[in-house]
Amino acid sequence: MNELINVKVENANGTLVTTSNRVAEELGVEHRNLLGKIDDYLSKFQSAKVSADFYIPSNYRDSKNREYRNYLITEKGIAQLIGGYSSAVPKAFDLNVAYINEFERMRKALTIRAPKTLKEALVLALAQEEKI
Repeated sequence: MNELINVKVENANGTLVTTSNRVAEELGVEHRNLLGKIDDYLSKFQSAKVSADFYIPSNYRDSKNREYRNYLITEKGIAQLIGGYSSAVPKAFDLNVAYINEFERMRKALTIRAPKTLKEALVLALAQEEKI
């Protein structure tokens, strides 16, 4: 990778996702074309449940408060979508690697267990202090 690519993954009601408008911008493609590609993939899925494992219909508002459709894209969706651009868009490979790493980082961050009691918090704090 020639440059560090920053990507954003969010926790949407317990599902890690990014957005189609963000991915379109990162790939340097028109969002409407990316939506068409996703719509095409969705038409090939056998059920709505399977398609929701990849793409979740959503909307966003632009800076002028206009509402547009987009998709929340899961880790499976990113793998499928960016894979479809790998030969046409030179930075697709690097972007895919960045998303793989960011999904993994977010998953790990969400599995860190918070202390339930003050005593547990103090014990963890003392343990961390001893490591330093």
